[in-house]
Amino acid sequence: MASTAPPSGQIYDAVASSYDVIWSIPAIWARGKTKQSSTWPAVPASACACSNSLGRANSLGSTSPAKCSGLREAQPGSESFDLHHADCSKDMAHLGLEEGGFDLVLGMWLLNYPEDREGMRGMWQNIFAFLKPGKGVFVGIVQNRDVVQPESMKNKMAKYGARETNVAELENGDGWSMHIEFDSTPKVEFDTFVIKKEVLEIKAERAGMAKLRYVKAGEEVKGVVEGKSEEWWRELLEEYPNQVVIAEKA
Repeated sequence: MASTAPPSGQIYDAVASSYDVIWSIPAIWARGKTKQSSTWPAVPASACACSNSLGRANSLGSTSPAKCSGLREAQPGSESFDLHHADCSKDMAHLGLEEGGFDLVLGMWLLNYPEDREGMRGMWQNIFAFLKPGKGVFVGIVQNRDVVQPESMKNKMAKYGARETNVAELENGDGWSMHIEFDSTPKVEFDTFVIKKEVLEIKAERAGMAKLRYVKAGEEVKGVVEGKSEEWWRELLEEYPNQVVIAEKA
């Protein structure tokens, strides 16, 4: 297994074995339902920053070696895909993956790893490099890029099952750092970054990606959590914590 050092400032090994419990959290479930409703064709795919439940890929990678081990244990038939521990913001030629060989790259919160615009540039360059020319698509989940720490994430652990705290602007001016906690058993919490929307989009365009767009949960997800009022749904959908991001290789 080839590897490089993971980005400094984010340690996921401690929560790797229990990370997938977050898919049962209301703040995440609505977004996961939107993702699951998509059609996933049987095409060559690569998943980066993978969770233990996302094994529909030929090649998967994570910055956490413990996550890699957990995914290998959790996925039946895991010998059918390659698994790598690598920093996706750095050159990945050493992994031996086929450049231009993937129809789809999945990045579940992958773009929350970079600490600065240089890291974001590296992420998009790798995404572009491994997608097929003219047809490759990137699909990922990112936090709300229009509102940093939306109302649904402000001290509302009991209401939505998650909260963002310790929000601070990065010294480099490229975005914010924050701590995320989930109302889960076992406890899942970690530090992460939110690089500014304009930086994310500029680096994607300069890497060669096109048609970047965001998809947020709408009325169609109501009901996935039973017994909730219209006000409960209104705040979660208007002050949404996460959204899907899609971009195509030009």
